[in-house]
Order: sequence, then C-alpha cells, then structure tokens
Amino acid sequence: MRKLFLLPVLMVLAVELQAQHVNPDAVVKEFSQKMQTIKTLSATFSFTLENLQEKITDTHQGKIFAKGNMFYIDLMGMEVFFNGQTKWQYIKDANEVTISMKNAKEESFLEDPMKFFRDYEKNFKYKFIGESKVRNRITYEVDFFPRDLTLPYSSVKLKFDKALLEPVMIRYQGKDGNNYIIQIKNFKSNIPIRDDRFAFDVSKHKGIEVIDMR
Repeated sequence: MRKLFLLPVLMVLAVELQAQHVNPDAVVKEFSQKMQTIKTLSATFSFTLENLQEKITDTHQGKIFAKGNMFYIDLMGMEVFFNGQTKWQYIKDANEVTISMKNAKEESFLEDPMKFFRDYEKNFKYKFIGESKVRNRITYEVDFFPRDLTLPYSSVKLKFDKALLEPVMIRYQGKDGNNYIIQIKNFKSNIPIRDDRFAFDVSKHKGIEVIDMR
C-alpha cells in the first residue's frame, strides 16, 4: 500500500526535476531556428480581439500562406497579398483593393507575420514561463517584451509545441486595452506554393475600385 502511495509522488518529483533542467535560452533558440528553416507554410487559425474592460470578445477564422518574405492572409473579410515588395489589401464585399509598399516600421501581424520569429533576439527580452497543456498538446510558454517601448503592445505570449516546435498560440497584449490572440489550428510547413499566390491581379476583378498609395 505504501508503494502505491509513493509511486505518484515520485512521478510528480521526476516531472519537476525534468522541468528544472530545461534551458530557457536553448528552448527558445531551438524554436526560432526551426521556424527560420521553414521555406513555406500554410496554416488555419482563429483570431480573437479581446477587451477585458469592455467585456468584448470577437473571434474570426483565418488562413495564411507564406514563402520567404512573401505571404497571403485571409481574415475578417479582407485578403492581404504581399509579394516581397508590394502589398494588396482586397475587400471582397466592397470590390476594393488598396495597393501600398510595405511599411518597414510596422510590427503588426498583417505587415509581416514571420518577423516576430526572425528577430526576437534583437527586438525582445523574454521570460520562460514553463510547460502547459493546450488541446492535449504539451507546449512551452514564453513571454516576450519589446525593447522598443513605442510599439502599440507591451508583451507577446507565445506557446509552441514541445515536440514539434510549431507555434500553437500567440497573444499580443495591447497598450490600448485590446489584446489580439491567434490560436493556430492546422500548421503545415515546406509544402509547394507558387509565387503568383502572393500577388493580386487587378485585371481579374471587373469594376474594382483601386486605391494606389505607392
């Protein structure tokens, strides 16, 4: 009977000892390196706007394709195309597209979805929180704090799969009281994607209104 009682205690101690030996710097660096080796990716996700003071929670479904510094995002009735130089923001219901050049100073998800994973060492300090469970997956949880205090968010919480080193959740803590939460549902990497997937062809949309801000 005593052995049966000691068994779960020993299991808990073993897990705690293992967690204590986690090297936070190595864990975060391994994840970043894995993300940087990805040539292409495809993912579906939910995007939630959360304001706790106003008790507002608004969730939308989205999808993303990325290849190098090119990307395509379909979210909240808007499609964003970026081919490495030019960005098109197309609103289908309005049959309207806004064309612009990339804003290098912008840090938002819609400006460059992969920037956060590339530049974390230069642009962020971070704190390793530990392991947690998300939808039956064991994840590592890390809080990032931007060095640039003028950015519109104060921190970024990241959860990524411990075994696969794939992102599971990203949460931006906004200074204006709005938080932005990205829950990644399906993640595929290094799949074939044509370059023309990241450019918008105005000629294929009859009667479209073009707002050219280049």
